[in-house]
Amino acid sequence: MDKLYIQELLQKIQNREFKDSSRRKMVIYHDRINCCCPICGDSSKNKNAKRGNLYFNTLKYICFNCGKVMSFDKYCKHFDESIDPDKKLEMIEFLNSTINYSNYESDLTGTTLENLIDLSELERVFNQNLTPISDFQPIVKGGGVYKYLINRGIPEDKHKNIYQAKFWINESPQWIIISLNRRDDKILGMQVRNLKEGKKRMFKIYNYENLLEFVNIGKENIIEPDMNELVIYNKLSYYYNILNVELTNTITVFEGYLDSLFYPNSIGLVGVNSDLNILENNGLDLQYFFDNDEAGFRKTEQKLKEGYPVFLWNKLFENIVNKKKTDDPDKLLYRISKVKDMNKLAQIVPTPYSKLELYNFFSKDIFDIKYIPKFKKKKKEIEIDFNSRFDNLTL
Repeated sequence: MDKLYIQELLQKIQNREFKDSSRRKMVIYHDRINCCCPICGDSSKNKNAKRGNLYFNTLKYICFNCGKVMSFDKYCKHFDESIDPDKKLEMIEFLNSTINYSNYESDLTGTTLENLIDLSELERVFNQNLTPISDFQPIVKGGGVYKYLINRGIPEDKHKNIYQAKFWINESPQWIIISLNRRDDKILGMQVRNLKEGKKRMFKIYNYENLLEFVNIGKENIIEPDMNELVIYNKLSYYYNILNVELTNTITVFEGYLDSLFYPNSIGLVGVNSDLNILENNGLDLQYFFDNDEAGFRKTEQKLKEGYPVFLWNKLFENIVNKKKTDDPDKLLYRISKVKDMNKLAQIVPTPYSKLELYNFFSKDIFDIKYIPKFKKKKKEIEIDFNSRFDNLTL
């Protein structure tokens, strides 16, 4: 991020708004630029008063005289000063690497989310053949998509945030389900998936910015959020159900969207390699529920070693076998061990959270690592491990 460029823009505004040289003068610190506030004029008595501050770490302007708080790009717009597009992109990339959930926590957990996208706007743009998506609507009871969800163990009471639509590729449509990341009728992001399996299966994630591009098509008064807002909304749009969880209670983090439907106060990720920093850097009480496969086991072990409670599939399976008291426990264990994720478990055992008391199979005890299967390191992982050890050698 070019701090000198930011300083020059602020100086242009100061020079234009103030005639007095002492009011034009700015003080540059390592973490902020201090200036006489051009919004309120600062002090009418003291020409040297400088209670306006532009902070580099958040690119937010705050005046401790008039109380005005705004992002840097909105500050520039307020004074009709344009930001170079390339420089703005640099600033967005900088904010993307530094900004956390706490920067906008009060806005996102409030009762109104006026800067998110109205569901009606999505309905408008999707049903005017302006995007690859058409026929966007709630799940039609008894229809093909409805039956697909029921067969996947997803009952009707969990269809609230799932819509159906057609996705067009080369003038050939296919039915899709759309998981809406929303609170009420305000949309943060969405995940699209078709109804096919194997190599023909298709997933697409549309973050806040993607949806914004859709709803701005053909509009004169486009929605244009400030940089800070855009970055935090984009980050949060990848956490399914983040707007509805109770942040003061334990939050269960699942690997996939659909899995999180079956567990209270939970969110779904977009895969095992999702960026978790925005959750873990804000003091939230988290526990992790990854899939019953190699990638999930590796991530489970990692999080257990980091001190987080993790769900132990094998502990659950052993408990089920012990309760069944079958003549062939090994056969039963082998059969149920094929369950890959929470959605599959729900197909076998409806309402698994309560019936299986899944909350009893989380642990942060490092000795419970015995329940996590081990896999041989792949060649690339061995090379990375060797190089990291070599780098840490001291002579």
